[in-house]
Amino acid sequence: MFKYLIRRVVQAIPTFFGITLFAYLLLWLAPGSVVERLFLAPNINAETRERLAKQLGINDPFHIQYLRWLAGDDWLRWDSDGDGVSDGAFELIAPLDADGDGEPEPPGESYGILRGDFGRSFVRRRPVMEVILTNLPATLELGIAAIVASLVIGIPVGILSAATRGRWFDNLARVMAVIFDAIPNFWLGLMLLLGLGKVMGIVPLGGRCGPSLTGVCPPLFERMEYLILPTFVFAAGFIALFSRYVRTSTLEVMNQDYIRTARAKGLASRSVYFRHAARNAMIPVATLIGPVITNVWAGATVIETVFAWPGVGRVAFTSAIQQDFPVVMGITIFAAVGTILGFLLSDMLYVTIDPRIRLS
Repeated sequence: MFKYLIRRVVQAIPTFFGITLFAYLLLWLAPGSVVERLFLAPNINAETRERLAKQLGINDPFHIQYLRWLAGDDWLRWDSDGDGVSDGAFELIAPLDADGDGEPEPPGESYGILRGDFGRSFVRRRPVMEVILTNLPATLELGIAAIVASLVIGIPVGILSAATRGRWFDNLARVMAVIFDAIPNFWLGLMLLLGLGKVMGIVPLGGRCGPSLTGVCPPLFERMEYLILPTFVFAAGFIALFSRYVRTSTLEVMNQDYIRTARAKGLASRSVYFRHAARNAMIPVATLIGPVITNVWAGATVIETVFAWPGVGRVAFTSAIQQDFPVVMGITIFAAVGTILGFLLSDMLYVTIDPRIRLS
């Protein structure tokens, strides 16, 4: 198991760097000028634009900009005595001429994303890491609640559907699974907010908590009414997914010899389904954990926007609208790492659920 884990982590390294390269390439190819977005000056003259572009280093070749974003510029060396030779040990990147006066400049203060420095937000004027970490707890709270709710509801529904195959519960569960899988979650959220929130007044109309003088939300148990509706809307598609896969897997398991033996021994149906069949039927659940974690990052953008939930997804949406690319890139990297860890978790669950599987 340990060797397999190490091998998967090593395999994930080129995947991560591939994602960073592709993401930065998309940013580099994006239309418009970073200078205009950063200084909020669409009518800036050409001379000033050129000078600011040199200071930002956006006129450098793509590979230089990418390496600077990836590893920072504090390790660069420059020609301090003007003899045309770099005084330091690194000569991978040409000396920077930040002010355009023809004189090379000392290394900068950027540490790169590999050391947790994603730059500063164009709009918020704060470090990107600070922006992400400030909003990350809200996203984790909603995402974990949605995953737990989908597992707690979806797995029993799938097993009961298999146990009552062809009866009213099975038919109802399959119909509801198709409905929740087909309905866009943003539309479902808006309709529930309109009906349960505005018309009936049962749930709040959005937000993570009520107004506060300190701006800090109280503990979770004091604001559950704010979490229930976004969690249900977020988990609806996952519940449908888990219930269908678990139902199919349970029906396949029920034809195995050990299930017939358990029934022949006179065990109760509840014990047969939930103790003997359920564990082997969980293999599809382990397979789906990785994609579900990926969809949590993707779906958070929609759900948090609909419910005004102050999380990373909402920040990503507003940053994309405002063309705040450092924040968008930072969230992209966080989502990539979460996706890699999610699929790694799926592989680890195989052995936990089914001891017959050996990862070597």
